[in-house]
Amino acid sequence: MDAHAAHEHALPLAHAAAGAVALAFGSAPLGVLLVARRMSLVGDGLSHGVLPGAALAFLLVGPDPLALTAGALAAGVLVALLAALLARARRLPEDAGFAVFYLSALALGVLLMGEAAEAEELLHLLFGHAGAFDTPGLLLAGAAATATLVCLALFLRGFLAESADPIFMRTAGLHGGALHMLLMVLVALNLVAGFRAFGALMTVGLMMVPAAASRFWARAYAGQALAAIALSALASGAGLLLASAMHAEPGALMVLSAAGLFALSGLFGPNGGLLQSWPGRAHLEG
Repeated sequence: MDAHAAHEHALPLAHAAAGAVALAFGSAPLGVLLVARRMSLVGDGLSHGVLPGAALAFLLVGPDPLALTAGALAAGVLVALLAALLARARRLPEDAGFAVFYLSALALGVLLMGEAAEAEELLHLLFGHAGAFDTPGLLLAGAAATATLVCLALFLRGFLAESADPIFMRTAGLHGGALHMLLMVLVALNLVAGFRAFGALMTVGLMMVPAAASRFWARAYAGQALAAIALSALASGAGLLLASAMHAEPGALMVLSAAGLFALSGLFGPNGGLLQSWPGRAHLEG
């Protein structure tokens, strides 16, 4: 009986670990691009934007995992595209457009969930439930990571050029708007891939905190992307182990682990870490 219980406990943990690694490969490189574009809060906006779609799906069909995922993905993509189109029309700065859409989406999602579900269901959507990483969830995380890596392989130079000088891309007619929208769709896809297991608000932390920490380890995009993947996977593993020991949901502990790795990166990272630029150390090296 004890062996059976241990197996039942280990299976969700193994699923969550595999899904977290898939999310690291998909979301961390996107986070590096968002940091480079000074769009770090976009992921946070999209994490709120998925809520009304998930809430509406719950209202219509109940707690069906596939329906919740489809609804969240549709809402996230819609918010991303509307904000990108508004910025493309130059009616509002992009961050202002995202603020309008994601705050409206968050309010609508909370209102719908308040009518359709108990508080526990809303908390699971916001902060996650590790047992939600079942086989379909793993497949979605793997598909999101695969789609992201394929798009990065095909369009990385365009993403980087669009990030560095979007005005030039527009004036040169190099389809920067299409690349920007593709980037937003990929961000939404990766956030939705993790929202049921780790929560809409926590998944974005696994995207952005390792991406920010990676800047202390490398200068070029490739090095930062690899560092962000490693840091995200390491933070996920540490958070899952802590959650298992503490009998807690892992999302918050994974993000706190990422924050701890950010602090260590800021101290010891070779690319501008505090100890690397310490006056006494610089004097000794000189």
